[in-house]
Amino acid sequence: MSLKKIAEVAGVSVSTVSRALSGHDRISDEKRRDILEIARAQGYIDTRVRRASQAGLQSIVLAIPEAMLRPSETNFTSWRILEKLRAECEARGVRLDPVLSPGETLDPDLVMAGIAASDAEAIVIHFDENPLLLDRLAAQERPSVLLFGLDPTSRVSSVGIGNTYATALGARHLLDLGHREILCVSWSGRFTIRRREAGFREALRDHGIAAPEDRILRLSGFAPDIVAREMGAWIAAQGGRMPVTAMLCLSDNIALGVMKALQDHGLRVPEDVSVMGFDDSFAGQMSQPPLTSIHPPLDEIAVTALDELELALRRKNGFLARRIELGCQLTQRGSCAPPREAR
Repeated sequence: MSLKKIAEVAGVSVSTVSRALSGHDRISDEKRRDILEIARAQGYIDTRVRRASQAGLQSIVLAIPEAMLRPSETNFTSWRILEKLRAECEARGVRLDPVLSPGETLDPDLVMAGIAASDAEAIVIHFDENPLLLDRLAAQERPSVLLFGLDPTSRVSSVGIGNTYATALGARHLLDLGHREILCVSWSGRFTIRRREAGFREALRDHGIAAPEDRILRLSGFAPDIVAREMGAWIAAQGGRMPVTAMLCLSDNIALGVMKALQDHGLRVPEDVSVMGFDDSFAGQMSQPPLTSIHPPLDEIAVTALDELELALRRKNGFLARRIELGCQLTQRGSCAPPREAR
C-alpha cells in the first residue's frame, strides 16, 4: 500500500496523508484518525515499522550497455527486466545512479570509474560476464549483484533463471510427445546459454538417448537476419530430407526465425517439425502458429536482485555471494505436436 493508494481510499491528497503520518499539526484529529486506520488496515504502518528496523537499501549504481536503452526485437528480455528494476526502485524510494557503457557490452574501466564516482550503497550489473569486470567487482567492498547473468566463480552474487532446468523441462516435453530426433538451436554466447545447452543434454541422457555434438546447432547470433540466413542454409543442406522432428530453440528470436525458414522451404509447423522457443515473448504469442515457449519470470528477477542487496547490507561482512536461480514454466501453444508417426 503506497501513500497514493491511501490518499485515494481516504479521499484526500498525498500531502495530507504524509502530514497525518508524520504527526503534522495542520490536520484535524478526526481526519488523522481516519487516515491512520486506513494505513493500519492496509498494512502500511507495519511495513514502515519493519523497514525502519532494517538497514534499508537507499541507492544503487546500475551499469548497463547503452544498447539496452533502446527496446528492439533482440533485447526485449533485457528491456523488460530493466524497466521492472526502474519501477521497483521508484516504488521503494531507491535512488538509481546509471553508468552507461557505449555499445552492447560493458567496458570494465568505465564501469569501475562510474562506481567509484558514486556514493551508492550497492551495485547492479546487467547481463555482463566479462572476467575482468567480475574480478574487479569481487575485489571491491560494496555488495553487488549480476542481473540475468552469473559469475562462474561464484564471487559475485547473481539473480537469473534456472537455465539448465528450464531447457531440460522443454526438452522433456518434446520427448514426452514422442520426439526422439530433436535439434537444439543455440548460438555462441554467454555462460548462461551454455547452461541451457547442458539442460538439453541432460534431458536426452535421462531418456537414454545419446547427445552427440551434432544435436546442437550453434548459429553465429540470434538476430533475425542471422537466423534466417543460417537456418535457411542448414535446411537447404539437408537435401530435402529433414533429419529431425523437433527443434528446441534457446531464444524466441531464434524460434521465430526457424519457423520462417522452415515455412520458406515448404515445411509445416508443427505437422512436419515442432518448434519450441525460450522467452515467452509477445512476438511468439502472436506468431502463426503461436509459439510454445519456456516462460522465465522476468519481473521477479529485478525484485529479487534488490531483495538480495537488502540482505547483503543487513549482514554486512558476514554475507557470502549467492547464485539465485528462479524457476521457469512451459507455456504450451500450437507450435509443438507429436511426430507424425506417433499420431
